[in-house]
Amino acid sequence: MCRQKAAETRTATAAAVKKDPLVECQNITRRGRGIIAASALSVGCRPLTRIKEDSNNNVEARKDGLCAPIVPPTLIESMRKIRCTYCFQLIGSRNPSPTNLLHLHCSMECRNLDRFWKNEQIASMKLISSGSISSMPSPTVLFCCRILISSVTNPEVLTNYNQLCFEKVDGSDLKTEQLGIHLNILSQCHRLLLAMGNTAAAKLANDLIEPNPILAFQFMSRLTMNGFTISNAEQKALGVGVYQPASMINHSCRPTAVQSFWLSGSSDCHHPPMLQITMCRDVKIGEEVTISYCDVTASRYDRQKVLKTNYNFVCDCVVCQDTERDDDLIGLVCHAPGSCNGRVRSLSSDLLSVSALDKNKQYQCDICGQSNFEDSLKVISKLMTRIETIEVKLKDDSVHDSIKYSQSTGQDLKQVFDLMTKYCNPLTSWYVAWSSDVFVHWCANALNHSRNEEDQLNTCHQALTVLKKSRDATKFCYDYEGNLLWLIKRGMEAKLRLFVNPVDFEALSLMRSVRRNLNHYYPSTDEIVSSLDESIRAYSYS
Repeated sequence: MCRQKAAETRTATAAAVKKDPLVECQNITRRGRGIIAASALSVGCRPLTRIKEDSNNNVEARKDGLCAPIVPPTLIESMRKIRCTYCFQLIGSRNPSPTNLLHLHCSMECRNLDRFWKNEQIASMKLISSGSISSMPSPTVLFCCRILISSVTNPEVLTNYNQLCFEKVDGSDLKTEQLGIHLNILSQCHRLLLAMGNTAAAKLANDLIEPNPILAFQFMSRLTMNGFTISNAEQKALGVGVYQPASMINHSCRPTAVQSFWLSGSSDCHHPPMLQITMCRDVKIGEEVTISYCDVTASRYDRQKVLKTNYNFVCDCVVCQDTERDDDLIGLVCHAPGSCNGRVRSLSSDLLSVSALDKNKQYQCDICGQSNFEDSLKVISKLMTRIETIEVKLKDDSVHDSIKYSQSTGQDLKQVFDLMTKYCNPLTSWYVAWSSDVFVHWCANALNHSRNEEDQLNTCHQALTVLKKSRDATKFCYDYEGNLLWLIKRGMEAKLRLFVNPVDFEALSLMRSVRRNLNHYYPSTDEIVSSLDESIRAYSYS
């Protein structure tokens, strides 16, 4: 009787979820399809539920909000040698892998579960040996192949994929360069699928290319507009995937929900990265659930550039219309004689502007009336280029750690930060916050590559000094509901403080607070969360 009652309860719960979902998809004026709250959603709620049915047909309603990918995601190139190609977990230290190896697995379990890797590896090596291609296929090519392969055995995959939104154009509106890129990707898919011997999937790829190339544009547009960059808790990009229910959630620069990715831990049943949507603000019935498609801490112009380039729309949300806040995010400093310290304001509110540092854009000090900021804009632009160049070097696996974390690299980043605080307001400017972020991250990583305690302490003190100088700007830019970057930054600050002073109980309390907040978005097995747990245990006994 108890088992029967438990089974009835599970079935009733699942039925209730099916009957009364937390959210529903609706057409929204000027925004297309979106996800609307069908019931009141509170902070911490996970609106995307999934129904799980086991081999005994026992239905269970799970409220973890985890969303499975439409097909297994693919790693970006820089992660292929250090992460499992199936579950994306870090792989323990091992001998250097061959440069032509496309896939690595963390365990035999992942290797057996991954049904794509072997054919992709053999076909890629065959094409390289024949001279048809010079390097391993890109993540985009592999992902498109997986959709087409899955569609052969399960047509519902392609049906679901085709339900995703895409950029609507006719033949006359097609951009030649963009179409050429899309056709090239699908041509590579066609060649790779033929090398795999999968003629049915290869025919699907060819049918997208000929006779009507608009189909190829639509297919690739769906991936561009609905794909998620899979990242860890530190917001480091790992790969790309499509998660259909979540892909229908629209963007806002002040989102009501946050997306995060769950990677299976070493003790878990291994699975591809799962997407979780968690509410970061309360939403009433009928209100829209939104997430961010870009770095919403950046200036409006930088946000618009990303959204226009990647998603082909211009955001006109309340935050984007707040020109005063945006001027503060840019934070130009007036250097007129007499140090008036006035606030510099833009004279244009054009939402279509896509560059915060546009030399044609006019600014004016609200106290002295100074309007010549061309030199300041040029300097800031050069400083941004320097940061981007260093970031590329830091992310390049071919650059040795001794170069990445050399004193000269740290001094260069510190100099950029100091100059940025001269030309931008250290109380509000996103550029100050960004240059601070890059330097502090460099310091945190440099600690692991130094054996000299004096050098380590000096690095920590420099990082904490920069954090103190940029605290107000960082808080202004990052401190709002659900901003995971802000949480990670606060956790890093706590670690640096404890490294300098192991009995800094305020820092330990801060670290515990960060850990509790991250618990809403990530499992205890996540790399960053595990690292925080380890630090909390270590310093709790200091």
